[in-house]
Amino acid sequence: MLTRSFRFLDPANISPDLSLRLRRLADDCERLELHRSVLPSTLKNAPLLENWMPSLTPEGLHLVGVASGHPIHGDRIVMTTPLWWADPEGTWVRSLSRFYRLGSPATRDGLRGVRLVSH
Repeated sequence: MLTRSFRFLDPANISPDLSLRLRRLADDCERLELHRSVLPSTLKNAPLLENWMPSLTPEGLHLVGVASGHPIHGDRIVMTTPLWWADPEGTWVRSLSRFYRLGSPATRDGLRGVRLVSH
């Protein structure tokens, strides 16, 4: 069974807020499709992710980095939820949960040995 190897596929593991996250993601999808850009007001309130690097997991592509102004985790190292879109200019990404403003990427050894918080 797939759910033995990939527990996130099991409907029993659906988080209570997944429907809301998906609705907001769909709304942002529609806006991006129409306008091909993100409103400055949306990015103004988005957490800043510095010293970030990509991380590929069975759930998808994430970014790991130092967040500033994260609404749940505050200012600390986080792993984003799976990414859905990225600005071709490299200024923002949209994860399942939210937009992030992108600061500088990590150096090769930038986050080695640091405890991560995923959400």
